[in-house]
Amino acid sequence: MINYTYFVPNDAAFDAYLVANGYVNDIGYPDINLVPVADLKQLVLSHVVKGVKKRVAKLEGVQADYLETGDYTTMANAVNPDLYLLNINVTNGVLKVNGSDKAAPGLDYYGTNGFINVLSNVIELTPPAPVITSLSQVLASPGDIITITGQNFVKVKSVKFGSTAAAITVVSKTEIKATVPADFGSYALIVVETDFGVSAPSGIGLKYLLYEDSLKGWGYGWGGDITWESAEKVSRGAYSIKKMAGAWSGLFMHSDLLLNAADYQFVKMSIFPTESTKIMVTINSDTADSSKGTTVTLVPGQWNNISIPISALHPNLLTGGNFDSVFIQEFSNGTITPASVLYIDDIGFL
Repeated sequence: MINYTYFVPNDAAFDAYLVANGYVNDIGYPDINLVPVADLKQLVLSHVVKGVKKRVAKLEGVQADYLETGDYTTMANAVNPDLYLLNINVTNGVLKVNGSDKAAPGLDYYGTNGFINVLSNVIELTPPAPVITSLSQVLASPGDIITITGQNFVKVKSVKFGSTAAAITVVSKTEIKATVPADFGSYALIVVETDFGVSAPSGIGLKYLLYEDSLKGWGYGWGGDITWESAEKVSRGAYSIKKMAGAWSGLFMHSDLLLNAADYQFVKMSIFPTESTKIMVTINSDTADSSKGTTVTLVPGQWNNISIPISALHPNLLTGGNFDSVFIQEFSNGTITPASVLYIDDIGFL
């Protein structure tokens, strides 16, 4: 015999469901006969878990197959795999199904082929709105294919970068491949839209790029040669800054645009050091004052994608909260060799 666990709404809960969904007859009473047969079938199957015979109330000294907290596949999921799983929480003998207490906490009823749990709610397994948890790239260029990781990517209608829809491939309920649109600048808010809702936006790129393939302003360096547009090693695009990194050497970059710290949360940059070192970064014009900056340790032989909170760069010391420069200094206490090189790319603010 196949066993089941049943979750059965009480009459009040089911009547409330019928009324809320407009299944009311001419004299104003809820009427199950008005529910489309396909919808009713899915609703019934959403309340049945196949292949188990589990009870909630734990009996002292009795070994049994008890219902435990977790996500369960229902009979409805077997018919329509896009549906959300059934969420069960059992705490101190109290059953909560999709967040609602059962009508008779701690009680369940035995049938010939399973246990029946009476609920004070009707289970609907419609997937919730999509959620973006991460993006495979911090920065991107038009034509790049990025991976969007998240939850509830079911019946995806679109992925938009700002107002522009991207070409996409839905890999699974938790992964989407999206091609960065041709009109992408340096920053966009990405949203995923499904038949069941729209995700909260997730930002990609930078609001302002001080250095992409060239410096939007002017600058100088000391303690070693500097090449402002080097093609030797780049993180993205065609060029990066190549800086010979002798001890205490550095570079100063002045922006053509006056920036306000309140408009940004992070300073971001990508740095490839040829040997292990530490740098000091500040956004204050008085370049040599390390008390106004912060230090970052770099891993050699790879691109270090650095994200420094603006709050770590003492914005309270800025006049009017404004700044127009970025200062980077080698800060390893003189242990770096004169032949060391820093490649710096994609300097900007988010």
